Amino acid sequence: MNTSHTSRAARLSALAGALLLAGVCGLPAASADPDTEPVAAQLGSADTFYDPPAGYESSRPGTILASRAVRANVLPQLPFAVRAWQLLYRTTDADGSPYAAVTTVLIPDGQVRSRPLLSVQAAYDSIQRSCMPSYQLTADDPAAPPPAEALQAVTALDRGWAVAIPDPGGVDNRFLTPRVMGYTVLDGIRAAANFEPLGLDGAATRTALTGYSGGGVGTSWAAEMQPSYAPELNIVGAALGAPVPDLAAAMHSVSGRVSGGLIPVGIAALMNDSPEFSAALDPYLKPGARAILAAAGRDCVSTTVARNLFLTNSDLVTVPLDQVLADPVIQAVIAERKRGTATPTTPLYVVNAVHDEVSPIQSVDDLVATYCAGGASVTYVRDAMPDLISNHNIEAVTSVSDIFAWLDQVMAGQVPNPGCHTTTVASTLDTGSWVTQLPRFVQGLARALLGQ
Repeated sequence: MNTSHTSRAARLSALAGALLLAGVCGLPAASADPDTEPVAAQLGSADTFYDPPAGYESSRPGTILASRAVRANVLPQLPFAVRAWQLLYRTTDADGSPYAAVTTVLIPDGQVRSRPLLSVQAAYDSIQRSCMPSYQLTADDPAAPPPAEALQAVTALDRGWAVAIPDPGGVDNRFLTPRVMGYTVLDGIRAAANFEPLGLDGAATRTALTGYSGGGVGTSWAAEMQPSYAPELNIVGAALGAPVPDLAAAMHSVSGRVSGGLIPVGIAALMNDSPEFSAALDPYLKPGARAILAAAGRDCVSTTVARNLFLTNSDLVTVPLDQVLADPVIQAVIAERKRGTATPTTPLYVVNAVHDEVSPIQSVDDLVATYCAGGASVTYVRDAMPDLISNHNIEAVTSVSDIFAWLDQVMAGQVPNPGCHTTTVASTLDTGSWVTQLPRFVQGLARALLGQ
C-alpha cells in the first residue's frame, strides 16, 4: 500500500470534514443592531433595496446609498453569531458609467473596534439574481444554499476580522463583464471601510482579498485595478485560487468532464453581456443548445452543472470550438475578459491544481509569469495531486489552510517571500500549514457552537 497516498487521503478527509462541519453547524443568533431589526433579502424585483436612488450617479464611487441590518445564514435558518449589514453603494460599470452593487459586511458580535477587513469574492457564476451572495447569505428561502465562501467568512470572523462579501456582478448580476468585478470589489471595500457601525479605519484599514474559481476571477480583477482605480486603499495582499485567466482555455478543458455544465454558464453570461456576441454565436448553435443556454441563465451554477454533467462543446455548436472562437466578434469579447493587462502592486498568493480542469494550469502559469515580469511579488503554489474526478473542486478545500496561513501573515504586516517564487507540491495537504490551521478551524467552530 502507498502509505504517502493514504496519509494524504486521510488529511484530505479530516480537513474536508472540518470544513463541512463549518457549513452544517449553525451559529447562534447574535443581537441585532439596536436601531434596526435585521431582515432577509427578498427574491427578484420585490426587494427594492437593490434599486439605487435617483441622482446616485453624481456620488463618488464607494459612496453608501443605503444600508440595512440582516440575518446572515450559513444554512437557511441557521445564522452566524455576528452582526451583519448589507450596503448598497455606487460603483462603476465597464464603460466608466455609474453603476451600483451590494456587499454583505460582517463583524464578530461584541465590541466594535479597529480590525482588519477580508473581502471574500464568491464563485457564484450565474446571471440569476437569486444566486447572488447577498441573497444566498441572508434569504429565508430553504432552497437557497449559502455560498461556499461562507466557510471562509466563519474562519475570518473567528480571527476577529471584519468580512465583506460583495456581489461582484453588481445589481444587474453581470459576473463576466470585463472590469466590473474589479470595480465592485474595490468600491465595496471603500463602502465597508467607511461604514461607521463596523468601526474600521477608513481607507487605512488593513485589507486583504481572497477568492477561488469565479471568486479568484474577481480577486484578480481587483488586484490588477487597485493601483489605478483605488490607490488610497491599504490592500496588504490578495489570494487567488484557481483564477481561470483564460475563458477559451477553460471551455476546451472542461468539455466532456464532470464540470462540462460550466460551458453554458459562461456562454449565457457572455450572451447577456453582449448582443454582438449573441448574434455572432447564433449561427453556430445546434437546435437544442438554445434551451440549454436559456436554462443556464435562469438557474444557479450548481443546478446547471448537475443537469449537464460531461457536456461537450460539440453538444452545443455545429463546428469545432476553435472555429467558433476564431470569429472576430467572439474572439474580441473573450479576449477582453483575460487578466494580465495590469500588474498588481499588492503581494499575491496564487494556488492552482496542475490537473485543474476548470482553471487550466498553463493559463495560470502564463498569468503568474506576466505578473512577475511586471514586478509583482507572487507566491505561486502548483498542486500536483493525481488527476481525480474534479481537481478544481478538491483544491478548493485542500488549499484553504495554506491560504489562511498566508493571510495571517499579511494581515499581521508581514510580506511573505518577497519577489516571485513558484513551488510544485505533491499536495497542498503536504505543506504543513494544515497542522496549525486545522485545530484553529475546529476551535473556532467549537466557540461558535457555544455562542462565544
